[in-house]
Amino acid sequence: MSTPDSTPQPEPPTVQMPSGASAQPAATATGATSMQNAATQPLPQIPAQQFPQSVEDVYQAVKNTLMHSQSFGLNMADDVAKTASFVSRNAGTPYKVQVVPGAQSGSVVQFVPQGQPTPSLQMESMVFFGELNRELMMQQMNAAQQQPTQQTWDAQPTNGGASTPKKPASWVLYLAIGALAVSVIALILLIVLTPKTGAWLVWVLGIASLALSGFSLYASLMLDKNLVNRILSGVAVGISVLAIIFGCVNMPKAMTTTVAKTPSSSSSSPAASSESSSSSVESSNTGDEQSNERQNGDSQNQGSVAAGLDEIASSIEKDIQSSSDSITVKQQETETKLGDTFDSYKANESALTDWYAFVDSESKALYGKVADSSVKYMQTLSQKASADKYLDADALLDDFYKTVYEDGFETYYDDIYETSYEDMYDKYYGGVLEDKPENMEYSEYSDLRSNAYKAWSDSKSDFYSEWSDMKSAVYTLYSDVNSDVWKDNYDFSKAIERFQKKTAQFTAQ
Repeated sequence: MSTPDSTPQPEPPTVQMPSGASAQPAATATGATSMQNAATQPLPQIPAQQFPQSVEDVYQAVKNTLMHSQSFGLNMADDVAKTASFVSRNAGTPYKVQVVPGAQSGSVVQFVPQGQPTPSLQMESMVFFGELNRELMMQQMNAAQQQPTQQTWDAQPTNGGASTPKKPASWVLYLAIGALAVSVIALILLIVLTPKTGAWLVWVLGIASLALSGFSLYASLMLDKNLVNRILSGVAVGISVLAIIFGCVNMPKAMTTTVAKTPSSSSSSPAASSESSSSSVESSNTGDEQSNERQNGDSQNQGSVAAGLDEIASSIEKDIQSSSDSITVKQQETETKLGDTFDSYKANESALTDWYAFVDSESKALYGKVADSSVKYMQTLSQKASADKYLDADALLDDFYKTVYEDGFETYYDDIYETSYEDMYDKYYGGVLEDKPENMEYSEYSDLRSNAYKAWSDSKSDFYSEWSDMKSAVYTLYSDVNSDVWKDNYDFSKAIERFQKKTAQFTAQ
C-alpha cells in the first residue's frame, strides 16, 4: 500500500464483509422441464474507510466530528475500545463507529448499524465519512500552520559550481534595520521641526542619518553581500536624502518666522517702545483672561456632557449585571428542583428546559435594552458635538466602546456562557446522568442522556449566536460613528439607522 500525501484526501467508503461470512451457493430446483437458479440473498454490508493516521488521532477526530455534527448526535464514547455510539438526527437510526488498526499501517473506521440495516445506510455512511475527512484535513492544516518555517542556507561550493545564498552576518542586518529606522525618524522630525528650529537640525540630524545609512549600504555591498541587507540599506539612504531635501525646503519658513518675531529697534524711540510694551502687556492680560474664561466654560460644558453620556453607559452596565444576576438566581432555583439524584432529575427534567428558555428570553430582552441605550448615547453625542466644536467626541466615543463593547459584553459572556452553562453540564450530563441506574433499560437511559446533551448544546449555541450578533452590531455602530467623527460629520443618523436594522430582532420583543 503506497504512503499517502501529507494532506489526506477523502477515500471512497469501502465495503467490508462480516468475519466468517462466505458466498452462499444458489439454491436449485429440479422439475420436469429444466433447472432454474434462485437469486442469492446478500448479507449486510459494513461501510468502512482506511486512514493513514494513527488509531488515537482518528478516534479523536471521530469524537470531534460527532460533537459538532449537524447530521448525527453523539450518545456515548468509549476511549478504551475506541468506539462511539450515535444516532442519525434525520431518521433516528442508531449507529456505532469503531476505530481499529489497519492491516499494515494507519487505522480503519467501521460504520456499523445497530440493528437491521436501513436503505439509507450507505448514504449516511458517506455523510459521516465526509465530515470525518473534513475534520482530519482541518487538523492537518492547523498542524502545518503551527510549524515555524525555517530558512536554510547552503554552503558555498568549492568545486567551481554556481554560487548559493550566503548566510548574512547578523550585525550587518541589525545595522541596516537601525539605519532604516533612523532615516524614517529623521524624515519625520525634519518635516515637523525644521520650520521651528532652523537650519542646524538639517545639518545635524540629516547628515547623521545619511552617514549611518551610507555605512550600512557599504557594509551590505562589500562585506556581507546579502540582498536583503542591500535593499534595507538602499531604502535607508533614499529616505535620508529625502529627509535632507524636505529639511532644506522648510528652512526658509524657519527664517521667515524668526524675522517676523524679531522687533525693529531702529525705527522706534524709547517712548514709543515703552508705550508699545505697556499696550502689549495690557493686551496680553486681557487675552489671557478671555482665554481662561473660554477654557473654563469649555471644561464645564465638556464635563456636563460627559456626565450625561456616562449615565447612559452606566445604565447599560446595570442592565447587563441585572440580567446576569437574574439568570444566576434562576439557575439556583432550577438546581434545587432537579436535585442531586437520577430519579429527581428524571421527575423534574422540564425544569432544566425552562431554565434554557429563561436564558434565551432574558438575553433577548437585555439586548433590546442595550440597543435602545446605544441609540440614545449616539443621538446625545451627535447633538452635543454639533453644538460645540471643541467637544472631544473621540474620547466620549472611546468611553462607550470600552464600557459597553469590551467590559459589558465580556462580563455577560463570562458569567453565562463560560460559567452557568458549564456548571449545568458538569452537574447533570457529566455528573448525575453519568452512570446508568440498574433498574433502567439502556435505551431509555441513552435517550434521556442524549436529550439532556442536545438541549444543553442547542441552548448554548443559540446564546452564543445571539450574543455574537449583538456585540457585532454594537461594534459596527461604534466604527461607523467613529468614521463620521474623523470626517467632522456629527450627523450619525445613517449609522444609527443601520444599527437599528441589525438589532430589530431584539428591539421588537
